[in-house]
Amino acid sequence: MSKDDRAARPLGAHDEVRERERMKRLKLFTGIDLTPSVRAKCSEVAERLRASRLDARFEAPEKLHITLAFLGWVDPEAVEPVRNALARSAQDTAPFDLTLDKLGAFPHERKPRVIWIGASEHGAAFRDLSRALRAPYEALGFHFEKEIIAHVTLAREKGGDAHLPMLDIKPMKLAVRELTLFESIEAERTTRYEVRARYSLKPRG
Repeated sequence: MSKDDRAARPLGAHDEVRERERMKRLKLFTGIDLTPSVRAKCSEVAERLRASRLDARFEAPEKLHITLAFLGWVDPEAVEPVRNALARSAQDTAPFDLTLDKLGAFPHERKPRVIWIGASEHGAAFRDLSRALRAPYEALGFHFEKEIIAHVTLAREKGGDAHLPMLDIKPMKLAVRELTLFESIEAERTTRYEVRARYSLKPRG
C-alpha cells in the first residue's frame, strides 16, 4: 500500500477519536464505572430522593460513576500521557470491592448542594489507588486540592433551602475490576460522558 493509499483510507471509529484528540483540547476525568446492578440500585435511590420532593437536578443513570481524578481541559499533546498513567495504575492495582452504603452531601448534609451515595469505609485498596493515580498526574502538571471521597453523584440542589432526606440505604457492593477514562462533552444545557479508554486491573498471583 502506498503512502497515498494510506492517506485515503477512511478513518474508523477508533481512528476518529484519536484524530480528534490530536486536534483539540478535551475535558477529561478518570474514574470507576458502575456495574449494571449497582447503577440500577443507585438509580432506585435517586428515585426515592425524587419522590421525597427534593428540589434538585438529577443525574441521568448512564452518567453515574465514581471520580478518581478530575483533570479538566487537557491539551492534545497531554492526552497520551494521561492514558499511559491510567494504564500503569491499572497494571499496579489488584481488583477489589467497594461498598456503597451512605447517603451524603457536599458541602455537608445540613446544606446540601451535591447529593451522593458513597462509602462509609473506603478501605486501603481504594485509598492506595487514588494516591497512586494522582501522583503521576501531578507530575504531568495537574493539581488536586482535596482528598478523594468515594461517591456517586445523584443530584445537584437547585439553589433553594433544601434538606437532605433521611433514607435507609441498603449496602451495595461494587466490584472494581477496571479503570476508565471519561470525556465530558457539553450537550444542550447539560453534559454527557463518553468512555475514551478502559484498563483492566491486574489480578495478583
